[in-house]
Amino acid sequence: MIKLKTRCFFLTYVVFLSFLLSSCSSVQLAYNQVDFLLKWWLDDYIDLTTEQSLMYDQSIHLLVKKHRQEELPKALQQLKQLKSKLDQPLKTDDGVQLVKEIKSLSRASINLLQDDAVALALTLQPKQFTLLESTFAKLNKKFQADYLKGSTEERLDKRVEKIIERTESFSGNLSKSQKIQVKEIAREYLLDMEVVYQTRLYKQQLIMKTLKKIAQEQAPPAQVKVIINQLFNDLELGVTADQKDFEKKRDLHSGIVLAKITELFDEQQRKKTQVKLKNWEQDLQTLIQQPSKT
Repeated sequence: MIKLKTRCFFLTYVVFLSFLLSSCSSVQLAYNQVDFLLKWWLDDYIDLTTEQSLMYDQSIHLLVKKHRQEELPKALQQLKQLKSKLDQPLKTDDGVQLVKEIKSLSRASINLLQDDAVALALTLQPKQFTLLESTFAKLNKKFQADYLKGSTEERLDKRVEKIIERTESFSGNLSKSQKIQVKEIAREYLLDMEVVYQTRLYKQQLIMKTLKKIAQEQAPPAQVKVIINQLFNDLELGVTADQKDFEKKRDLHSGIVLAKITELFDEQQRKKTQVKLKNWEQDLQTLIQQPSKT
């Protein structure tokens, strides 16, 4: 149990890393600040106890070293494959496959760290569940404001605005004609946000129910690991037949949207995308070679 507890935060770190890599202009900057950023993020969600904070401080550098050695090379290889494909428009099958590969890479990291999730679940306290529920509610309120307010067309415009913003972070500015085409792609393939929201609520409830059960029953770690693994499966794939169909459709449509947007790029935008990915590739190579903090 001591070994498990000293490693209990790394699972959340991997999830948070995905956010960092998609949000920060410098992968190196984000990765090398992850010890501070993750602790701030965890406090926002569950308010670490003194004991948990100490465990975090004692374990984080070793955990980042493990991730650097085992997971970053996989991410680098996938990035190289993506870069090689984006010198031309992605085929629909390639876009869908890319979505699946990204999910597979994320799940591989999670599978390696199930013991950490077990230990974290076993140390959560009632007040932390209260804070987590409050945080979910706050995030849901923002989600509603961002995606569920206004007319159907206004909702679509907000989503298209975000897609364009993310696309332009790679390609540079899109033309007026390209933006119109992005909107039509979104109109055809984006999923109903009300269904997305209800799926989001169900997953939050499933997380709360499962974690509370683990914390209350304090079953042996091996038994909790089975429960945690099932939770991960249910969150990723869905529970009911309708949920499973929805998750498959989400992956399919995400891949289609990605492929169709790359079809809009001109030569200059394709070059800018290659430069962006090359910079990320260099960052990952540097991170893999860097000595870890001690």
